[in-house]
Amino acid sequence: MTTFIILNIPLFNDEFLEKIMLRSPAIQAHNLIPIIPDMIAWFQFQSVEHKTLINSVLHQHIKSLRQAIASRILTRKG
Repeated sequence: MTTFIILNIPLFNDEFLEKIMLRSPAIQAHNLIPIIPDMIAWFQFQSVEHKTLINSVLHQHIKSLRQAIASRILTRKG
């Protein structure tokens, strides 16, 4: 782990540090979605890898919807 020590560098004074903001690269920022705190807490309680779990749940939901749509199409044809 690298440790950075900032000593009396004028650029990094208290006023500067109060105004800085974390910026995500444009590609990542485009993919951000708000998730309500209750949902985040539930997924975090389920697994340390809560982000992977959220993606897995969304993927499974889409797969289920596709299967339901395909089933309806086949039922109409038959």
